[in-house]
Amino acid sequence: PEEVQPEEQVDYEIAMVTEAGLIMNGGYSEVAWDTISSFGEKKGVSHKYYKAAEASEDAYRQVIDNAVDGGAKLVVADGYLFSQVVYEKQKEYPDVKFVLIDAAPMDEESGEVKVAKNTVEVTFASEQAGYLAGYAAVKDGYTKLGFMGGMAVPAVIRFGYGFVQGAEFAAEEDGITGLEIMYNYTGAFSAT
Repeated sequence: PEEVQPEEQVDYEIAMVTEAGLIMNGGYSEVAWDTISSFGEKKGVSHKYYKAAEASEDAYRQVIDNAVDGGAKLVVADGYLFSQVVYEKQKEYPDVKFVLIDAAPMDEESGEVKVAKNTVEVTFASEQAGYLAGYAAVKDGYTKLGFMGGMAVPAVIRFGYGFVQGAEFAAEEDGITGLEIMYNYTGAFSAT
């Protein structure tokens, strides 16, 4: 009888790990993956993304373990949901490089932020984008505005504060009184 050949093992040098939601959502997750893919294809570096089975820290730990087991030398973790897990895994896998997008590696219990030598934190100036959005809304003639953020996490808070400041500055510039801003967090990022 013919021997059954084992499935070819492919090691992926760059892994992007994401939460259970959509990666192709038009946001920075999609941009990050497109960038990784483009780089990998141009440079001949293998790459793959791993999506967590569910929205839980245990699932996020598992998805990083899967990426490292799959040969990842660089793990790009997608967002603040990975803060606690990258805080732990950067110690567990000192030979693996980590990039944490829009968050810092943080121990949730103590609040300690620790960016190890093998980790890079990439954050955005969300307050600047928020400022421009608030400024533009008032300059377009709107005086009753609303901000609806998903959850009160640092990037969303910064965007919201920037939105309010931009709107207030535009109103002051144009001599507008009676600017109204409703400010709310929905408590989740899921589409509702």
